[in-house]
Amino acid sequence: MGGPQALASLAVAGGRLSGPHFIGLKLGVVLLALVLILRVRRRLLVRVRGLGWRRLAIGCGAASTLFYVAWILYLGGTMPSVTVAYNWNMAWLALDAFEALAALLTAVFLFRNSTLAVLTATAFSTSLCIDALFDVTTAQQGPPLLTAVLEAVLVELPFAALSAVLAAKLLAATAHGNNSSPGLDR
Repeated sequence: MGGPQALASLAVAGGRLSGPHFIGLKLGVVLLALVLILRVRRRLLVRVRGLGWRRLAIGCGAASTLFYVAWILYLGGTMPSVTVAYNWNMAWLALDAFEALAALLTAVFLFRNSTLAVLTATAFSTSLCIDALFDVTTAQQGPPLLTAVLEAVLVELPFAALSAVLAAKLLAATAHGNNSSPGLDR
């Protein structure tokens, strides 16, 4: 069995990819990660020695990167380009509600001179980038795509950039020990 028939055998059950190919891919990624960790273990441990808890975070980040590279390649070859999305309206409403909440919390934390504004400004910036990405990549050709691109370029991405700059300024102010003033006047 090859070609489209092989892809068809990757049954979609309950909206999730399943089947022997999927399980084999996951096992292959885990084995690849183990082999790579064992091969570079000594060199890696010398570099991260003395980092404490960061050693675990670095290992998790590296393993996650390996997994996602394989996962993206797998999905790129197996996912359909057109599908039916259930609860489409709720997904977009939830994303927009998250953006509104992140913006509100950022304003509240800034008003209170809280360092938590760094986190909410970062979340707001990231969610706007995700919103722009999905607006553009899911838009139909023609006027809907033009509208999505204009909205991304003129609204979402500029606000995302401003929010990222705000988060960076707040983080720099916090790193310099200036917790009483979040660094907006610099």
